[in-house]
Amino acid sequence: MCPDLITLAAPRSSKSRKLWPKSSHPNTLTMNASTAQHSPLYLLVHSDHPLDPLGPNSGAEMATLNQARALAQSGKKVCVAARLKQPIQADRGVHFIDLGATYEIERAIDWADAQGPYVLLAAGKAFALLLSRRSAQCIKRVLITHDRSAGDCGLRPELLEHVCDHILCVSHAQREKLAAEGAPLHRMHVIHNGVDFGIFEARPPERHNPRKLVFSGALVPDKGLHLLLGAFVELKQKFPELQLDIFGSSSLWSREEYLNVEQIQRAVPGITFHGKASQQQIAGTLGEAGICVVPSIWFDPYPLTSLEAQACGTPVVAFRVGGLPEGIAHNSTGCVVDEVSQEALTATLEGLLSDQQRLALMSEAAASWSKQRFQWRDVAHKITALCEPPEPLR
Repeated sequence: MCPDLITLAAPRSSKSRKLWPKSSHPNTLTMNASTAQHSPLYLLVHSDHPLDPLGPNSGAEMATLNQARALAQSGKKVCVAARLKQPIQADRGVHFIDLGATYEIERAIDWADAQGPYVLLAAGKAFALLLSRRSAQCIKRVLITHDRSAGDCGLRPELLEHVCDHILCVSHAQREKLAAEGAPLHRMHVIHNGVDFGIFEARPPERHNPRKLVFSGALVPDKGLHLLLGAFVELKQKFPELQLDIFGSSSLWSREEYLNVEQIQRAVPGITFHGKASQQQIAGTLGEAGICVVPSIWFDPYPLTSLEAQACGTPVVAFRVGGLPEGIAHNSTGCVVDEVSQEALTATLEGLLSDQQRLALMSEAAASWSKQRFQWRDVAHKITALCEPPEPLR
C-alpha cells in the first residue's frame, strides 16, 4: 500500500454487512496521512452492555451512537467498539468493531494503536482505559459516564485520577455526586446530551393530543412506571378519554419483567404497551402526545427521553431527581415535581390536563428551547476541544 495512506478499518468477520463507500475497497477505508496527522482517530469503547447499531437501545447506548455520529459528521475518524447485536462494518460515517460475547477490548486497542494517534472514549466502563496504558498512540483517555455512581465504571473512584485525563459527566448533579464519592473533581467536565433532530421533529401544538400521555424507557422499578400507572388510574376517572402509550421493556437493562403487561392492558382501558420500538416509532408518538412523563425515582443522570420529547414539542413532567431538572425549563417546557410520590405526580398531571391552553404554550416553548440547547454537534465540538490540543502558533 502507498506510504501516504492509512488503513482505518479491517473488519473481523466476513459476514459483516458491507456499507463501505463504492470508491473504497470493501475491507478498507483510507484517508490521506497528512490529514490524519492533525486529526486523531476517536475510538469509543462502549460498556459490556450489548449495543445495536441500527435498532432499539437504552439511553446510554443511544448516547454512544449519537456522540460517534456527531464526531463523524464533524469530520473526525470514528470507531465504536462494542458487543454488537448485529454484524455491521460502518454506518453514518462510523466504523464498528464487534468485541464479541467475551468483550475483547484488547483487539480494539491493538487495532487503534496500529492506525496512529487516537483519543480513547470509554463509555460507561473504565476497563479500556486500563488496557490502553500500554498504547503509545493513545493521546487522551476519557471516561464518559451515564451512571448513577462513580463505582459503576468498575474502579474505585479515587483510582480514576490515575487512569484518565478527563471524566465527562452528563449533568452537574452527576458531577457533584461523583465528586462526593471520591472521583477527582478537577478531571470532570459537564457536557449535556443532545437530540437527533433528524428523527425527533417538532410538530405544532394543534397536532398534539392533550389527552395522550407517553412513557419511554426501560420497564424497571428505577424508572417509576408503577407510579405513573397508579396516577393514570386515578386520572382516568376525571378524564375518561385519557390514553397512555408505553415504549420499552425490561430487557433494555437486561432485567427480569416486574410488571404483568397483559394483565394491566386488560384491566385498564387506554393503556398500550408497545415494547421495544425504533426511534422513529417513538418520535411519531411523541409528536402526537400532550405530555411525556419521565417518573424516574432513582438518580437518573440526564435521560434522553426528556430531551427528545421536548424536541417534538411535547412538555415533560418529571420528579426532581438526578440531572432531570437540568433538562427542563420548569413551568415553561414542562414541570419538575418536588415530591417523589404518586400523589404529587397525579396532582401535577391533573393541573396540566385541566389547562389545554397552558399545554399549548409549553409545547411551543419546548420545541424552541430544545433547538437552542440539545444539539449533538455542540456535544462533538466540546469533546474535540477538550481532547485535541490547539495548533501551535507559527
